[in-house]
Amino acid sequence: MHRFIKIRILRDLENLEERARALRQLWPGWPTGPSFRPAADLFETAAGLVLRLEVAGIPPEELSLSLAGQELVIQGRRRLSPPPGTARILQHEMVTGVFERRFLLPLAVDPEAVEARCLHGVLEVELPRPAARRIPVTVSLTEDEQER
Repeated sequence: MHRFIKIRILRDLENLEERARALRQLWPGWPTGPSFRPAADLFETAAGLVLRLEVAGIPPEELSLSLAGQELVIQGRRRLSPPPGTARILQHEMVTGVFERRFLLPLAVDPEAVEARCLHGVLEVELPRPAARRIPVTVSLTEDEQER
């Protein structure tokens, strides 16, 4: 009996999620929060950090990346419409809509050297460490030496 209740609850939640997706498609302008959360992997390398994010079906022009301090924010929108001539949707599992992911980076990065590229539905963001900069020391003249 207990197992039956768990299965029923899971089925009800899946059914509710499907209905919510259908409603979102009926009213595309309806204000909603993020629709989904793409999976991400974050790696530390000798050069800095590498972030990979699943963005299949999202064109690069629908992606936005911003870096403020040590917080990287990635936003995007996936718009997958049914094929032309569709009479009804029999199964709808691919999530569409907007997303936003925020990452607090564990180390400082050089914002001018950040690079992002998309390949096979994966966004890869390279976040290099700031390059060490040699600071020259200049000789400063004292007031007496300046007057001479």
